[in-house]
Parts: sequence; structure tokens; C-alpha cells
Amino acid sequence: MKKAIYILLCAVLTIGFSGCEDFLDIKPQGSENSANFFDSEENGVRAIIGIYDMLQLDEGAGPDGQWMGHHHDFIVSDIRSDDAEKGSNDGDYGAMWEMLDFTMTPQIGFASDFWIHGFWGVSRTNYALDNLPNVTWSPAVRDRLIGEASFLRAYYYSHLVRIYGGVPLFTSSVKPSDFGKVKRASLKECYAQIAADLLKAIELLPEKSVIPAAQTGRASKGAARALLARIYMYQIGTDIENKTTWQQVYDLTNAVITSGEYSLMPNYAKLWETENKNNEESVFEIQFGVGASDAAPASIGTNFYNFQGNRKDDSGWGFNNPTPDLVAAYNVTTTNDPRLSCVVYGEKFNNGILYGIKKKYDRNEQGSDWLNRKAALPVKPAQAKASNRNIKIIRYADVLLMHAEACWYLNKFDDAKAKLNMVRNRARNSTYCMGYAEGKMDYSAAPTSVNLPDITSASNQLLEDIWKERRLELAMEQIRFYDLVRTGRYFTAMDAEKNQKRATGLTYGLGVKAYKQFPNLKTNGLAKSIDGPNGNKVPLMPIPQTEVAAWGLEQNPGY
Repeated sequence: MKKAIYILLCAVLTIGFSGCEDFLDIKPQGSENSANFFDSEENGVRAIIGIYDMLQLDEGAGPDGQWMGHHHDFIVSDIRSDDAEKGSNDGDYGAMWEMLDFTMTPQIGFASDFWIHGFWGVSRTNYALDNLPNVTWSPAVRDRLIGEASFLRAYYYSHLVRIYGGVPLFTSSVKPSDFGKVKRASLKECYAQIAADLLKAIELLPEKSVIPAAQTGRASKGAARALLARIYMYQIGTDIENKTTWQQVYDLTNAVITSGEYSLMPNYAKLWETENKNNEESVFEIQFGVGASDAAPASIGTNFYNFQGNRKDDSGWGFNNPTPDLVAAYNVTTTNDPRLSCVVYGEKFNNGILYGIKKKYDRNEQGSDWLNRKAALPVKPAQAKASNRNIKIIRYADVLLMHAEACWYLNKFDDAKAKLNMVRNRARNSTYCMGYAEGKMDYSAAPTSVNLPDITSASNQLLEDIWKERRLELAMEQIRFYDLVRTGRYFTAMDAEKNQKRATGLTYGLGVKAYKQFPNLKTNGLAKSIDGPNGNKVPLMPIPQTEVAAWGLEQNPGY
């Protein structure tokens, strides 16, 4: 699989970036090749949009012909956590069982999909960054494009590093003479490169409010700051050589907060509907549109939502189902937290109503008694695997909670509580999800009483409260796995939820089908982990065996 890393970018890039139709209405001029492609400003823009296009690619063949299967973020960050089950029927996508139980092998194709996608993205960014510094057209446009390419290279590498650990670092296009000679970089080296790219992006990118409407969705200064804060937090908890500090996290999140560019959407429920994409709370989200195809490379929609829909009513494949442990965390009988209505739906919740209609469900086609409400659509798209709803990557609420956590480590407890309580205040003043009441497609259903008071706990309890609020606020948003790992709670939480609570085969009193038990998850996972700070163990997926053989890479522990 050498080509997973060695990819020469085609001169004509596939464009599929919703919200930029005017921006991309460019006519090709003259004969183009890799040597003169960047002679025009228009082509420079094309190259950057081609990098964004990789964010949209759910599955398919890239420019080198390599096939890449499903690599949705929720597979490695929700399903590998105590928030979600694999879902669907037991026999579908069995590789996910192996991933959960840490029994997957380097030979399995599933291990390759995230690797291929990450390095395709890196390849495209390197092609752009090799050429942009030498262009003769507008310096202002050039610098912004360099900023965007830097942001995106950091984004792709951040996924590779968190999934596989240290990986080969490429900061320019791969040459044939490089094959077999580039080894894995250390975690510290990888994080240093990610940070350098994001600091460059912060320097060169505009604020969100300056970006023209026709270019909505492109990276901003705030997105770069928030992503770097997220990466620093993960590095602090997982890189044994780490020198990053919580002060750096504080400074980055504080800069986003004081920029005045973002605010919490008043009603939490409205965040999850297609018409509210790119709202005031959005820091960065992947853009999608309505197209005539659901197959790569022509598709400009996503299979993200079809993958998680209800099999019984033919709205999807039934993966990534909320766990009883997540539902119980809301303690809804005491709190009446309206956010739960935006996280789950199903026969065991609100009489099975979704978007005002009582639906049918089949527990044998689900991994739990619930489906993911944040991934539900009111109507099945004409192209089922090509929804035009965006995928939220970073929200302002996450920035506030990252800031609160940094404040705790810096003994700024009042500031931590203030930011935490901004999130809780929004929650207690929100409605239930859209279409919560049967026969209605609106937000009229509001809780009669919500018990979500401000957090006033002492400092020794406050960190736990921040972590819990992150779980409740950001549930099923591809964050939980990383939060558990970086805070050293992963194997304890997973053994409790996936093993101990299931040891007697109970259905938690909520369903008719027992939850699959994983008694060896902790033992298997610890054997496939690297050491992090303070005794933390950091689980890794296997590097594809073809890459190990072709490049002479050191395989991860236990594989």
C-alpha cells in the first residue's frame, strides 16, 4: 500500500464544497499540468478546495486508484467509547467488534481506511504548500491559502496521530527516492509539526466574520485556535515527552472567547437541524450539498447520517447507538435535561416519536434500545448516502468547556465555573428536540421543569463536574473516546460499561436483547497501548501491515 502515502495530485481536482458555488464558478484556462498549475490564482484556489474535498469523501477510490472504506469519525471515537454501541445487527461490520475488543489484526482492511484517508489529505496539502510560496499573484490570497492548507494538514495529521500514534511525517510531496526511507516520527515530533501548522494558520487566516458568505465553511483563525487547544489537551494526557501546558490551552480558548466571533445558540435543540448549519456556535464543520450522485468522487453529500439511521423504517443502517450508560448519565428523572431528547430516540424513549411521527423499531437491528438523534434526518434524502447536512467538528460550547478545564488546572476556579455554567444555562433554557410532540414539526415541546442548577462545587469536585458536562453536552459528537483516553479513565470506564455491567447478561431492564459483553477488552487493550504521562495508557490501532512491510515501519505494541 505504498500509494497510500505516495499520491501525485491530479491537475484537475474534484470539487464538492457546499456553500462555495460562486467562489468555484471558474472556467479552465489553457493547458494545465503539475508544473504550471499554480500559475493562476484560480488554480491555487482549486488546489485548496481539493483538500477540503477530502473531508467530504466517505468512501471511494482516490487519484491513485486505492479503495478506501468507511472511516467516519464516530467509528473510532463514539463506538470505541462508553457512549455508543456498534449498532446494526450483530453480523454487520464485524470488524467493529474486533476493534472494540482489541483483537483486530494489521491485515484487516478496516485498519487501513483511516490511514489511507489521512495520508491522502496530507498529500494534497503538501502539493499545495510546495507550490504556493512561489506564486506571483496576489500575496493576500496566497497567504490565506497557505493558512488553510496548514490548517488542513494539521487536521489530517491530528487524526492519524490519535489513531496510530507516531506516524511518518511528510512536509513536502513524496519523491520516489523516499520510499522505504521515511520512518515513524515520535509523538512529540508529530505534535510539534501539528502545532507549527496551526500556529501558521492562526497567523494567516481571517476571522470567521470576514469570510464572504459564498466561502462559508472555510477555516478561520478561530477554528485553528480551537483545534490547537483540542490537540494540546490530548497531547498533555497522552505524550510522555509532552512539554505543552494548560496555560497554552487557556490562552488559545480565551482568544476564541474574547474574539466576539462566536456565541451559544439559544436553543440547544436547533443545533441539530440542517437549516441551522454554520450558525453562530459553529467554529468548524464539514460542508455538504445536494448532488446528483451518492458515489465518490461526484458526490457532494455524506453517508454519515444514513450510516446511523433506523433500519426498520429504511432510513439507514443502524450503527452507532447510544448506550444505557450514556442515557443514565443524564439522570433524566431528576434533571429533566432536554438535551437527552437530542441525543436519543427509539421505542424506549418518548413513545418512539421522531419528527412528530411514531416510528417502528427492531431491536435486533440495533445495538441498544436507542438510536442517535443527532444523526437523525426528518426526510430520507433522494440520494440516501448523500445527505446535505453538515458534520459539526468544533462548537463554541466545546471551546467554553475546554477553557473551563484549563482554568481548573490553573486554579482559576471562578472562571471555570462561569464558563461551565454558561453551557448549563443554555441547556436548562432549551426545548426538547424538533418534532418531540406527536403530530408536530416544531420546537414547541418544552420541559415544564428542568433541574440543572449552576455548578457551585468545591475545587476538588469541579474537574469531575466539567468532565461530566462535556459528556452530556457533547454526546455522540466524536469526542468521548479522546476525552476518556487523555484523562486516564478509558480502560476503567470501558471495563465497567462493556464488561462488569453486562456480566450477568442483563438487558438493563430496558430491552429484550442482552448487551454484548467484552470481558477481555481491558486486558487486550492494555497490551496494545503505549505509555502516557502519569501512568496513563494510550490504546492504538494497528498500522496496516502493507505499510509496515513497504516502509519498514515499526508496528504498534501487541499487533
